[in-house]
Amino acid sequence: MHHTSRYFFIIIVLLFSRAAIADNIDYDKELDTIEQYLATDTGYAIKKIETVLASESSLTSSQHSRLHRLVGSKELYLGHFVAADKAFDEALIDGPTGEELTNIYLLKITANIGLSNYQKAFSLLEENLSRIDNYQNQSIKIKSYNRLMNVYLQLGAYDEMLRIAKLSLNLNQGKDPKDQCYSMLYLSVAHSKLAHFDQADTLFKDTQAYCKDHGLPLIEIMSIRGLATVLFDKGQYEAAESLYLVALERYQKFKFEVEINEIRSYLSVIYFHLGDYQQAEMYAQMVNALPNKPSNMIVKKRVNETLSLIAGKRGQFDKAYQFQVVASALGQQLLDEQKVKENAYQMARFDSVEKSRENSSLIQDHELLMKQKDLFMKEKSSSIMFSTLLVGLSVGLLLLLISAWLQRNQFMKQAQRDGLTGIFNRRTGQEMAENEFIQAQTIGERFSVVLMDLDLFKNINDQYGHGTGDWVLKKVTNVIEGMLKPTDIFTRMGGEEFAVFMPKQAEDMAVDFAERIRNEVANINTRFSGHDFTVTVSCGVSTVTKDDLSLDPLIHRADLALYRAKHNGRNCVISYDDTMKP
Repeated sequence: MHHTSRYFFIIIVLLFSRAAIADNIDYDKELDTIEQYLATDTGYAIKKIETVLASESSLTSSQHSRLHRLVGSKELYLGHFVAADKAFDEALIDGPTGEELTNIYLLKITANIGLSNYQKAFSLLEENLSRIDNYQNQSIKIKSYNRLMNVYLQLGAYDEMLRIAKLSLNLNQGKDPKDQCYSMLYLSVAHSKLAHFDQADTLFKDTQAYCKDHGLPLIEIMSIRGLATVLFDKGQYEAAESLYLVALERYQKFKFEVEINEIRSYLSVIYFHLGDYQQAEMYAQMVNALPNKPSNMIVKKRVNETLSLIAGKRGQFDKAYQFQVVASALGQQLLDEQKVKENAYQMARFDSVEKSRENSSLIQDHELLMKQKDLFMKEKSSSIMFSTLLVGLSVGLLLLLISAWLQRNQFMKQAQRDGLTGIFNRRTGQEMAENEFIQAQTIGERFSVVLMDLDLFKNINDQYGHGTGDWVLKKVTNVIEGMLKPTDIFTRMGGEEFAVFMPKQAEDMAVDFAERIRNEVANINTRFSGHDFTVTVSCGVSTVTKDDLSLDPLIHRADLALYRAKHNGRNCVISYDDTMKP
């Protein structure tokens, strides 16, 4: 009995000792440490997070919110968007305010973009923007703007990103080095994304030097990586390679998987261009082994294109075709996702405008009614005027509704069109063509498909810039539009690939049409773009057979014919035959 009592006494002493130790821990300092190391040593930050999570019951409400915001940030680094979103929901439970609330909301927007929940992301963005604009504290505003720029980056809203970066730098004036670093980085990235390469080059170098001097290594590495991408986009592959390797080695310490995978995908392309196919294949296979989730689609598309080119160089055309099919499928997913993102953005802006318009209209209505009431009370004979005003108000409201309806229809029309060229996007074009195909099969009419791909288009972007590439796409579109029949359905399938779906057209007529397109494209005068080069197009043609039950087999056969045209030296038209079966 004596030993048992002594044993319980020891346990109680240990428990009280642990409680005393827990009470002595400064959790705010612990959370400060985690915040700091998330930007310098992610591995260490993760260990510290696990330690604090073990003592979660000892935290105050504000500490609990902050801890789970940091847990969510860690999950974002690792690309675990579902876990990140759950962590941010947990962080909101205790009702954080001010800067902490803004940080959680903006990170939650990032998680929802990663999950492709764009409507929710835009809803949160709109709510948060109104909160940021009302802040009186400049420091909170700057930090919020820096978070906001990351959201605009993911949405592809680079002009907005550039505007906010300049605003943030103007507000900060170098007072907070960390905020200055982030704002400088986002300004550099915005210029890079807008193809202002000379400005981006200088800005990334300035950002790297500034952030290194102020002890912010993660942003310094991001600047190195950004500079490497500028060099890559300019076709300076050897210079880009050395910088990418430096960034890759330093990112390993942070376990920044998203950036690590991005760099590996770029290295695979670089080594292909440098003729080191073994290295190119090694990096490509590392990326290709990643799980098929949204955050990996861009890098997997990039490396599958590289693997296709490597297989083609080795004469392994079956493999090359398989890799290209995967890359095309991923490219289509990315285009569809971008379209969903753009539509969500447009509708969010439309809804915002409509809400403002509605509020304004309600205020105006109220003022008018009050004036009408005064007039009525002062002079009963003004009833005719009152009626006139009421009718005018009704007409005004009717016009407002018609305007809103027309605007909504305009947005719906925009959702069917490719943003750059103005022709049908892939989804709309194929849906329309499928309906025409079904009608053609019902009455036994012919139906043909012409698939077109601009030859070596990437070289135009690399050598002359994306602005020139966009000029080429629009010029080719204008040329082809002038050759179409009213029944033809002209569609941008993605990137530099187009299709013309041709109801009631036999194979020989489709081949003749494709040849005319090839000749017209080859005769485009490119000097108006500011450069002198040649544009050519390869075409694949297929026509309906009695066994076709949908449009997909025709597109597939046209794609095989197009692939043959590419490997026959490009700038030619090939019609599908049975020898092309994969």
